[in-house]
Order: sequence, then C-alpha cells, then structure tokens
Amino acid sequence: MTNKQDEFLVLNPIDIRTDIIQLKGRKYNEIYDLVKKIISHQFQRNIENGIKGFIFHGDVGTGKTTMAKALSKDLNLPLFFVDGIDIARSLYGQSERQIGTLFEIASLRKSIILIDDAESVFPKRDWIKGQSWHVAQNNVFFHKLDNVNTAKTSVILTTNRYDLMDKAVKDRLYSIMFDSLDIETLKEIAKIKCVELGIRSKEILEKLESKKEEYSSVRALEKLIRRKYIEAI
Repeated sequence: MTNKQDEFLVLNPIDIRTDIIQLKGRKYNEIYDLVKKIISHQFQRNIENGIKGFIFHGDVGTGKTTMAKALSKDLNLPLFFVDGIDIARSLYGQSERQIGTLFEIASLRKSIILIDDAESVFPKRDWIKGQSWHVAQNNVFFHKLDNVNTAKTSVILTTNRYDLMDKAVKDRLYSIMFDSLDIETLKEIAKIKCVELGIRSKEILEKLESKKEEYSSVRALEKLIRRKYIEAI
C-alpha cells in the first residue's frame, strides 16, 4: 500500500505500475541491467560498504524516474520517493530533519531511496542558491550517505541539471548519463501507449518521423498521444 510520511512517499512494489517491459531501447536496457546487477549483488552478498547509489542525469523525459520505479518493482523493494523541490526548504533545520528521517526509516528494511530533481536539494556551493541552509542539508546528506549500509539501501538521485549538482555529491555516487531517446525507441513506446488507450498509432508515428526534434522525449510523446486520445473520444 502506498503511504505518505512527512515529505516523502513510500511506494510498495505491488503498487508501482511501471514495469520492466515498458523500458525500451538498447542503451536504456543496458543501464537498467547494470544498475540492477549492482544493487542485487550488494543486497544478496551482504556488501555493506559498496556503491552507495547512483545519479541518473539527462534531459527531461529520458526515463530516469521511470527506471528507478521499474527497479523497485522488479527487485521487489519498497521505494522511498522524495520530490527534491518539496524537501528543499529555506526554513532552518526543516530539510535537514527530513533527510535524516528519510534515511532512518528506509534503513529499517531493504529499500531504494529516490530523490527526484536532486539539484534542488544538493546544488553546488558556488551557485547563488547554494548557501547556508543548502550547505547544512548537504552536510546532513553526506553524513547519512557515508554511513549507508549498501547491503540494505541503495540511493538514486535524478536530475536534468547535472551542472548544478554539488561536486561532493557527484564524488560519492555513480553517475549515469541518460541520452535522448532515438526515434525507433520512441516509436516502440508510442505503439504500446496507443494500444493501451485504444487509438490508432499511424498518425502519431508519422508525426514522430516528420518532427523528430519536437518529439525527442517520452514526455513530449505522451503529450502528443494524450491530445490524439482526446480527439478520438
């Protein structure tokens, strides 16, 4: 059952709709297989001081959050989901407490922690917003991350502004670049989503082919499909 604790959601595998069969594209599946292999190895072999986690970075709509959810479901692990924009607060001490609580609760069982839009929470220190309270919450995160038991917890951060991330965060996690999806992969996704909605895919596939630059992400594709779905009702 999905439940909310303060500013993060606890998503149980059974409630996650994202599935491995939805992941398309050779490069995307290579990344998935690598991350799954690392997490599985550390959890199964009781590796307590292995790779702490990952930074998934790339343009909006390249499947970073989708992959984290699919990993949680496939590995049968609860997902502690944090929206970085929600947890990044300037009220002194609030975000630090949230980060501490997140790690403490997640450590009670094998799990994945996902912090979405992580540049909002952990910006580099010379960025205009990376001052005082940002530095304080970064330090709390570093302490918690350095003490993570990798036999029980894996941390995933997602960002489309990798350039704004604190270098100390980058140094602690394994960074993986998500490229824009190629046209053939987008077509595969379009066909699946059109079948799910009971609409024809021909016009959508033609538009993908003729306007490749405009529809270069899953998010842009979904907007197109929703529009065609509404028109078909």
